[in-house]
Amino acid sequence: MGFKEENQKERLDFIDKWSKYVLEHDDKDWSKQQNKIINSCLRSSKITKEEYLKMKG
Repeated sequence: MGFKEENQKERLDFIDKWSKYVLEHDDKDWSKQQNKIINSCLRSSKITKEEYLKMKG
């Protein structure tokens, strides 16, 4: 299996695990985790929260 196929498989596996987690846990639990991920992405991209929200629409 090549890199592209392995990468695709890993992504699909992650989606399966995350969907299961979201269905089995309270909204507050997983939304806190999503918030950490989004904040981390914003910090690493040097974009402000306001810029992100404006871009999001």
